[in-house]
Formats: sequence, C-alpha cells, structure tokens
Amino acid sequence: MSDSPVIECGQLTQIYRVGSSEVIALQGLDLQVQAGEMLGIVGASGSGKSTLMAVLSATMRPTGGHVTIAGLDLGAASSTDLDSYRQRTIGTVLQDSGRNLLPYLTARKNISLPLELAGASGARERADELLDLVGLSGRAGHRPYELSGGEQQRVALAVALAHEPTVLLADEPTGALDSASTEDIFSLMRRIGEELGLTQVIVSHDPELARHVDRVVAIRDGRVASERRWILGDGKSGEIDEVLVVDTIGRLQLTEAQLDLLDRSRRVRAEIVDGVIEIRRAGEDGP
Repeated sequence: MSDSPVIECGQLTQIYRVGSSEVIALQGLDLQVQAGEMLGIVGASGSGKSTLMAVLSATMRPTGGHVTIAGLDLGAASSTDLDSYRQRTIGTVLQDSGRNLLPYLTARKNISLPLELAGASGARERADELLDLVGLSGRAGHRPYELSGGEQQRVALAVALAHEPTVLLADEPTGALDSASTEDIFSLMRRIGEELGLTQVIVSHDPELARHVDRVVAIRDGRVASERRWILGDGKSGEIDEVLVVDTIGRLQLTEAQLDLLDRSRRVRAEIVDGVIEIRRAGEDGP
C-alpha cells in the first residue's frame, strides 16, 4: 500500500431535493483512501454513506467541495470523462445479484459480455482467467440460478474486475450471505486486492467488518465521525482501536456516551493542559 491517495474527498457536500425540501446528505466530508487500501464504511440509515458511494461511482455530481479519484476531479470532469471513468477506472459490486448478473447468461458470458461490447479482444480468455481467480473455473457454464449466493457474488466480483479497474466499490457485497459465505467473500476480496494492487471501498453492516479490512470509517450526519482498526492479538482474538476524526475545519463529533457525560451541554471548554486537549462542560473546573 503506497502513501499516495487514490481517493481524496475534501469538504464534500451533497444536497438534493425531496419534494419541496432540501436534504443535506453530505456536510463537508473529508476522506482519503490510499492506493491498495481496503476501506470499510459504516453508518446508520440516512448517515450519508449511500450518497457517498453514489458520488464515488459518478452517478451523482457533488454539490460542493471536491472529490478526486485516480487523478480525475469528478465535480469538474466532462460527461465524456465521466463515462470513461465509469467504464475503466471503477468496478462495482452490489448486494443484489440480480443487479450484478444477467440471469439468462452463463457465468463466463456475464464476465465476457462487457468486454465484447467494448470491442476488447480475448474476452473469453479474460473471462476464464477471472473465473480461475475467483475459484469458479468449474462453474463457467452455469447460469446464476444454478449457483449459490456466494458463487454469484464471486462471479459479480469477476465481472467488476473484467476491465482491470483501479478502484472497486462494493455496496453490501455480503448482505444477503450467511456467515461462512461472508467470510469467504471477504477473504477473496483481500487476496485479490493484494494480488492486483486494487483499492477497495466497501459499505457494510457486518459488525465484524473491521476484522476484514485495513480501516473502517463511520459516517454520521454526512461527515466522517470516527475510524476503527482491528488490533490483532494471538491470531484468534483481538480488540478494536477506535479514534475520533477531526475534519479539516476543526469539527469533532463526540460519541453518544461522551455526549451523555457532558450532559448534552451545547457549551463546552476545550483547553490545552500540559500538551493534552481537555474538553469539559462550560463552568466546570475538572476535565
């Protein structure tokens, strides 16, 4: 994993209309994803994570701020550049296999079809190469309904990788799978990411997500609130290291427990004492 960010969001804002009302889905979100990183994103319904994925996939232009992926400014790019970006730079895997795969085509044909439509040579050979990569060489002639849920997602992953993207965006890729299949898919994504140097952004509700990825960011109210990493212990157990994230203009989102400790006060003092930042309710002497 290099030090160069492939994805960079700065003060990213997204506003859209619902009827006569405006909804601010992203409120100055800051995020960097390094080349080769496997990043997880979590958040409650309405937190902004789905809107962020829509912006990253260039199906929605940002209202404000900036987002740059693989050197392309998605807010300033032309329609032609965005078409090329969607066709070449990113691959996408969704939760619903019906949206990933065409039900009447075999696994091999699902993978080769996008390449054939793009006029690429060696589409069948590339499909067989990818089927081998995801461990489904023996299932090339099977249609989706003849495959298990885990196998369908493996084919979907192969389809997303067919055009050799730089970034893989996965929206709940294991949401419909059992725990064993979930473990297999995350392990496969890890292996493929390392082999191909692929940058991956994964939205998931899996409580064990931090164990499978390099880093998990939690989005709350349209901003990155915290990030977590899994600290390995003896290989069988471990703990989560969680830190709060201060954005580029100095905003900090406290946890529910921390807000309760402050008694939901809207006024606090933040002072530097012996090199440590102390936050306390206004009018109190202790931290």
